[in-house]
Amino acid sequence: MKNIVFALFFIIGFCFFIFASGRTNNNIDSMEGMVLIPGGTYQMGIDKEDINDIIIMGKHVPHMDSTHAYCWFGDEIPRHTVRVDSFYIDKYEVTNKIFAEFVKKTGYRAEGNWQKYATRERMNQPVVNVTWNDANAFAKWAGKRLPTEEEWEYAAKGGKYYKWFSWGNKPDSSKANYRYKGESIIDGIRKILKLRKMGTTPVGSYPPNGFGLFDMCGNVSEWCSNDRFPYDNSKENKSFYKHYGCFEKDGKTIYGKTVRGGNWESPNPVFVRISNRRGFNPRYSSTWLGFRCAKSLK
Repeated sequence: MKNIVFALFFIIGFCFFIFASGRTNNNIDSMEGMVLIPGGTYQMGIDKEDINDIIIMGKHVPHMDSTHAYCWFGDEIPRHTVRVDSFYIDKYEVTNKIFAEFVKKTGYRAEGNWQKYATRERMNQPVVNVTWNDANAFAKWAGKRLPTEEEWEYAAKGGKYYKWFSWGNKPDSSKANYRYKGESIIDGIRKILKLRKMGTTPVGSYPPNGFGLFDMCGNVSEWCSNDRFPYDNSKENKSFYKHYGCFEKDGKTIYGKTVRGGNWESPNPVFVRISNRRGFNPRYSSTWLGFRCAKSLK
């Protein structure tokens, strides 16, 4: 009888092992909380002709004309081929809970006032009000790094040939956390007076992209490791950057660290596009700005 019972337990356990080992979860690797992104080649950025499509998409944005469109989005030009090696990237944006653990264990004194929104009910929401220096310090502590913007855009595409968003080429308010209804005058006043209600959501609240990554187009924008610099070193682009304050006075010093992805305050789909890029001082922080980490295979 004991032999029969033992045999039954062995069979059940063996079947469970086979079932568990055969399960797949997108590209989730053994590295906890990270997704393995297979290397490849893709088209990064946009063409000049795409500016017209952006103007149409952002028709409800005040002052959306060719001059302002080039001012806001000109540094996405030109579209160019980029090769990315395989790498890991966080499935979710770094949360208040995880960042708080880092601060507690290391005694790190953050430059940004991240505690203001790290309330009990927001522990599973992305940490905000963190500077690039804060994000970089966390990444080093975690044995990771910040993703390059080449890696970020490649990952955001989800293995697809999408031009605009991580889910496709049409705006869809059910796919990301952003202000798809636009921004009224009252909203603008609330923003200036810092009276606007915090709008982040728990990580993973919206559908993932093709790689199984969440919130690549919304919730919070994300710091990348790169300095912000024009893709094309042509005289035209350098003059453009200098005119709009993206360089220091000598025209050579790079301005800021690159920020990618839309956020809960983005008032129109044009601002959550995967090719959209901005740059900020490494000590800048905001209620709409957070990060996720990456890790090289080697």
